[in-house]
Amino acid sequence: MKLSRRDMNLLLPSLTSVVAAQTPVPPKTVVLPSKVYHTEKIPYSGDDKKKGRRFMLGTTHTGFNLEVHETILGPGEISHPPHRHVNEEIITIVEGTIDVNIEGDVQRAGAGSVTFFASNQLHNFSNAGAGHCRYYVVELRADAA
Repeated sequence: MKLSRRDMNLLLPSLTSVVAAQTPVPPKTVVLPSKVYHTEKIPYSGDDKKKGRRFMLGTTHTGFNLEVHETILGPGEISHPPHRHVNEEIITIVEGTIDVNIEGDVQRAGAGSVTFFASNQLHNFSNAGAGHCRYYVVELRADAA
């Protein structure tokens, strides 16, 4: 069957609508709302060695993904084995003392200190004190929330 230009011009809109109907529509992104995250309404999970809770995980109005969570480490416990990832992290120590490892350089940091882990740098930390250590993590995520 031979098609003329006129036939093609008549078929093209129909083909375009068929292709558009088959293309999946990405889910609508829900932007994080202004909100108070009440501490008493967010339960912990884990045990006495390591427990935590997530306050938020979502997208900002600019499309950036943001996570905020709290962790409590028991004495001598580590956050996780040394690792690296694309996401940047900001750690604010609320209680206790930690030994922070960034690319093999270990520094001690106490309550009120803030640590920044840049993208793809080997990092972790451990509770260096005799009691529990509590800290908040603000994670600037490259992946979807």
